[in-house]
Amino acid sequence: MPNEGRGLGEYQKRQRKPVTIRGVAYESRASAARALGVSAQAVHRAVRRGTTDSVAMKKEKTNE
Repeated sequence: MPNEGRGLGEYQKRQRKPVTIRGVAYESRASAARALGVSAQAVHRAVRRGTTDSVAMKKEKTNE
């Protein structure tokens, strides 16, 4: 086939797992990580722990 090898293969399509973080749906954990500016591992851990609402929420430093 001429288009074989273009785009995602069946394996990659199966590996994509949609995730919703703070009401925003992302097509995969990797795309969520890119959009939020964190690592894919951080998103994966948050999903596993059930703490997706706190992903990419920085703690503010105080100057005291």
